[in-house]
Amino acid sequence: MNLNKKRDLETFYKYCKNEIKFGWMDQNGGRHTGINDGKTYSLQSPEELMTSKLGICWDRTELYRDYFDKNTDLKYETYYLFYEDYKGCPSHSILVYYKNNKVYWFEPEFLNNEYDYSGIHEYNTLNELLVDFKKKWLNLAIINEWIPKNIKKRIYLSISMIDLSFISMALK
Repeated sequence: MNLNKKRDLETFYKYCKNEIKFGWMDQNGGRHTGINDGKTYSLQSPEELMTSKLGICWDRTELYRDYFDKNTDLKYETYYLFYEDYKGCPSHSILVYYKNNKVYWFEPEFLNNEYDYSGIHEYNTLNELLVDFKKKWLNLAIINEWIPKNIKKRIYLSISMIDLSFISMALK
């Protein structure tokens, strides 16, 4: 898929869902499945992700940002959510966009064998979206045992906007 050509959002969504697999690239170009290793993980540029077709949410969110920037006139923002466990901080990043007085969660990859919330989800407000994001991510994280089941007693979660392109540039 050429990111410089105008494509409708549904086509881009289907491409991301069907063609880009969950996994990560290390600093030496090695391919890995599953959760990334924070010590050797390397954030991919959108172009690198289109070549490798293997990425975690951080890589994918950069691709989504690039697509929305080059191919739409929609206002968009990126957010991340993480659980501070002092080991690896399980997390997830997303892109949200605004259209016709609604806010949308663009999510082609939110799934495993037991839990699938992939889709383009519509909300009335950003707060409604972020509350749902937190709830859905906690459910998935508990199912996958990324965080403990007794989370209510130990949780420290943060939702913030970030500019991953700044991080990407700083790492090069």
